[in-house]
Amino acid sequence: MSLGAGALVADTSGNPYLGIAGSNSFRLKPPQRQDADPPVVPFPRVKLVGITTFGKTRALLKVYLPARPPEPARELSCILTVGQREGPIEVLEVDELVGRVTVKNSGTVMLLTLENEKPGPQSPAMPPEPPPLPMRAASRQ
Repeated sequence: MSLGAGALVADTSGNPYLGIAGSNSFRLKPPQRQDADPPVVPFPRVKLVGITTFGKTRALLKVYLPARPPEPARELSCILTVGQREGPIEVLEVDELVGRVTVKNSGTVMLLTLENEKPGPQSPAMPPEPPPLPMRAASRQ
C-alpha cells in the first residue's frame, strides 16, 4: 500500500503548465488597497443653559447631536452633576459663582460659560388705538 500512495502524488517540478500561472496571461492585478479614512463625525454641539444649586450643584445643558445615518440629528436636554455622563458628554467641573462649566465632549475638554442671550429682532410695538369718539347728542329740533 505504501508504494501505491507515492505514485498518486503528482510531480510538480516537471509540470509544463506552472509557467502559465506565473506569466499572468490575463494581466490580472492584485487588489489595490484603498486607504479609507474613517468618516469625520462632528462633535455634538453643547450649550450651557443654566446652573442650579438646589441640592447638589448641577449644570443644565442642551446637546445638539449631529445626524448619524440612519438616525436624524436630535436635541438632548440634560441636568448633570460633576462626574455624571450623558452620551458623549461628561461634566468635570461646575463653578456656579462665575457661571462656568467644564465638560468632556467625546474625549475633548471644553469650557462652557453662561452667555447672556441677546434679544432677537422684535417687531415694532403697535401704536395704541385712538380713544373712541364721543357720541353726539341727538340734534335738536
